[in-house]
Amino acid sequence: MKIVQSIQELYNTNLPYFNIVKSKVDEIVKSNKNDRWHYESRIKQVESFAMKVEMGRFDKTEIFEDLFASTIVVKNLSEISLAENFISKQFNIRFKRPQSRNFTHKDSSSFPFDDLRLYVSLKDFDTGELAPNLYEIVFEIQIKTFLQHAWSIATHDLIYKSDKINWAKERIAYQVKAALEHAEVTISGVEELSKISELKKENKEVKKVNQLISMILNHWKPEDLPSDRRRLAQNIIGFIEAIGLSVPDLNEILVLEKQQGRGTLTRNLSPYLIVVQSVFNAKPAKITDYLQNEITKNKQKILITSEMTIPELGEVIENKLIRI
Repeated sequence: MKIVQSIQELYNTNLPYFNIVKSKVDEIVKSNKNDRWHYESRIKQVESFAMKVEMGRFDKTEIFEDLFASTIVVKNLSEISLAENFISKQFNIRFKRPQSRNFTHKDSSSFPFDDLRLYVSLKDFDTGELAPNLYEIVFEIQIKTFLQHAWSIATHDLIYKSDKINWAKERIAYQVKAALEHAEVTISGVEELSKISELKKENKEVKKVNQLISMILNHWKPEDLPSDRRRLAQNIIGFIEAIGLSVPDLNEILVLEKQQGRGTLTRNLSPYLIVVQSVFNAKPAKITDYLQNEITKNKQKILITSEMTIPELGEVIENKLIRI
């Protein structure tokens, strides 16, 4: 594409400043953002810049608003406001589009691009680090969810980089966008939706896991437990069911072990290993019978570590043990 000299010079004159700003913004965001958020940035290529100028919809200031643009990608809709607060702490927000999250210009039947875009500038911390004019440069930061970001990546070339418009392809792309928006709304409202009578149910497995989680919380302080309590409960259930114990049986064992100064008072073992150790202490035959039984087809392995005190096991089937 032919780019006229005046537009090329305008681009070339401003590019070094935006490169400096990009480097500074990348450093600020990457070193301060939530570790689970994704971040990326780019400088607009000269051809894209020239085509924006030729649109005739932007004045000489507005054509630079997205010469440098970046994107922060968050987990779901509930984190968009968190990301906006994060940006407000790190940069000066000059304006944003759309201006309000409660008002939109799009029809209810359409799904055009409307992700949150903040137009910001660097904060002057009086460090003298950058030239004064660099603090006046306005640039764009988009905030998207992972589903929104995935859609834009997957469909960008279909919509924006075709030799000619293909109605069918665009139709499919926006049908996908509508489906993803529905998924976003569903995820955002999951707490309320889960209370609907048609969904508010549980099966045998869920009931069992929740029963064990409640028992765990009765024996351990929350800070002594992993964040994934579901996985802990499932691991314990796999162990006790393999050796023929029930949740009430385990509860009784943990109560007795604590009374003897062991069990949950043990400080050098994880909650799961405390359960295994407690069963070894209270009902060793349950474990040895399982380890010596060649008939059982249960594939559950029992973990034994050097921190544990284990009685003599005798002849056991070693592929039912993990020794560390």
